[in-house]
Amino acid sequence: MKSLFKLAAAAALALLIQPAGADSIQRAAAVVNGTVISTYDLDQRVRMVLVTSGGAQGEAAQQRLREQILRTLIDEILQLTEAADAKLEITEAEVDESLDNIAKQNNTTRESIVKSLASNGVGEDTLRVQVKAELAWSKLIEERLAGRVNVTDEEVDQEMKRIQEGASKPQFLASEIFISVDSPGDEPRARRAIDQIFAQLNTGSPFSALAQQFSESATASRGGDLGWVQDGDVPAEVWTTLQGMRPLSISKPIRAAGGYYLIAMRDKMRPAGAAAEAPPPPPGRPAGVPPGSVKLKRLVLGMPPSMTKAEQEQYLRAAGGLREQIKGCQGLEQFVGQMQGVGLIDLPVLPVADLAPEIRQVIQGLNPSDVSQPFFSNEGGHNLMNLLVVCGDRPRVDFVQTKAFQMPTREQVQNRMFNQELSVLARRYMRDLRRDAAIEIRDAAVLNTASN
Repeated sequence: MKSLFKLAAAAALALLIQPAGADSIQRAAAVVNGTVISTYDLDQRVRMVLVTSGGAQGEAAQQRLREQILRTLIDEILQLTEAADAKLEITEAEVDESLDNIAKQNNTTRESIVKSLASNGVGEDTLRVQVKAELAWSKLIEERLAGRVNVTDEEVDQEMKRIQEGASKPQFLASEIFISVDSPGDEPRARRAIDQIFAQLNTGSPFSALAQQFSESATASRGGDLGWVQDGDVPAEVWTTLQGMRPLSISKPIRAAGGYYLIAMRDKMRPAGAAAEAPPPPPGRPAGVPPGSVKLKRLVLGMPPSMTKAEQEQYLRAAGGLREQIKGCQGLEQFVGQMQGVGLIDLPVLPVADLAPEIRQVIQGLNPSDVSQPFFSNEGGHNLMNLLVVCGDRPRVDFVQTKAFQMPTREQVQNRMFNQELSVLARRYMRDLRRDAAIEIRDAAVLNTASN
């Protein structure tokens, strides 16, 4: 049996794994090459993912992602074992540095992240184990696979020529979430995983956060960022889907070679010489709302009775992410119904002049189907976070003016080609590790999901 205790310095692993056969208060969720993942470890990771990715956090959301999160924990054990065999060590200082970088990207501090997790019942070691596994896998890929990727000058020349010839075709700024299908028998599991991630996206979780957690592509570390792509850069099925999407939208699951994709289109580059598109007409007032009046729906999020400034800022960011998912009043009840701790109040049609001054200020300048910025209130001794939705006759379509064609630099093209080839090798490596491993799933909830 390969022992993970070769990573003696990785003390945080003690909370993720235990030697098979050891007495444990927790039940086993899975056993990987003789190493136990406890239900406690799985519950902790599920809670952490939901807290850090936003969106729905109720029992349904936990069940939705449980199987995929368990697969992630299994992969981490396999990756850490390989790193140990290669005598690669990840120090606590490296984990601290990575956490500091994550905090900086989110305009917060490592201490605030740890405190926020603790307030939601998640231990710091759960986060540190995940980061340690990511760093170990990255080092392993760099050591074992990067040297096998050779992008020649001739290949870059050909790619530059292909891109230049594609100037007359559209290009898209896109992000991906990729779930691999390792074998024909793996198809049902992969389909469930992509459907579960798609459902979580529809509850308000940011695409980049779920890509970082679950995508099996090398772009995961960049939140799924593919950069600008054109025909030939992505599988044909993905390209066909992209051509029918509008900016700031997310595709349904796409089956293509190797697995399933979810695609977020962030922007579009129009062909060279093409005229710019005209924006669509904005939504109008819904029926029964006369001029000078407004129809509002109010989203309410309960908050702790006392909070630090950092915690208030975290709630504001979460509410801001929720705001980006709402395009109007249509379907809002079903959307909010998937979330825990979020209430929806359907307000009557009211003359704007009759609204409280602070409410008039919040909705000032908003058009039908717009959503206000989040704001705090205290009602009956309870702290609340609020969003106001101005109802319109149809959902708002966020218009993004497309850019004119721009030729990427040679360095950008070379880096993309290198990363694409490295990603293919890394996926094959991970597939082989799973194939050769002795993996037994024991978590009842996951087994029940797999059997349905």
